[in-house]
Amino acid sequence: MRRNKFGRRSRRFWKFFFKAFVCFAVVLFVGLFLFFEKRISPFMSDYTVMKGKQTMTELFAETVNQKMTEMNLKYSDLIEITYSDSGEIQSLNTDVVTINKLKNEVTADLSKKLSQEYEFKAEIPIGSLINSEFLSGSGKSLEFNNIVTGDVKSDFRSEFDPAGINQTIHRLYFDITGDLIIICGGTQEPIELTTAVLVGETVIVGNVPNVNSGLSGSLITR
Repeated sequence: MRRNKFGRRSRRFWKFFFKAFVCFAVVLFVGLFLFFEKRISPFMSDYTVMKGKQTMTELFAETVNQKMTEMNLKYSDLIEITYSDSGEIQSLNTDVVTINKLKNEVTADLSKKLSQEYEFKAEIPIGSLINSEFLSGSGKSLEFNNIVTGDVKSDFRSEFDPAGINQTIHRLYFDITGDLIIICGGTQEPIELTTAVLVGETVIVGNVPNVNSGLSGSLITR
């Protein structure tokens, strides 16, 4: 009789112990999950946005350079320099047709890529997720797939910078602005990114000539 009572007490104890252990494990798991989510999520979001901006900046520049190569364009194809009878530069004239064609090609290509949700990968070392200066950048990297979508607009911009005595550098930039959304997991981060891609430059000796920009962008003289 005593053995039966002892056996029943023993079984009740082990059942209670097992239930308590399971409850403790669940609470511990949930606590760790919430702790790491609170600690890691902001870091992952910031890192993903930084990586997304870097990826889009490279994509914008690569697209412009690719289209310039495909169209076999260089500075002299975009800007026409006229000279006086004495050999001095009189004016810089932009080829509006060629510039607009390049602008349309680049904008259409980027819009197509972003409308299809452009994918990029972000690799974060485990040591960086722990948020420790000692372990930052160490350990195996975790790879996350992310998506960028949005729209872009572009414009040309002309700048003049002094380059020494009686010399001026003329630079022609292709400015691309993207209104983007970076999607990482269940979060969405809206960003605005502007990238200036240098498409050509030349050194002007003498006075800065008149400029017939023909550009929808701004003309800046420094």
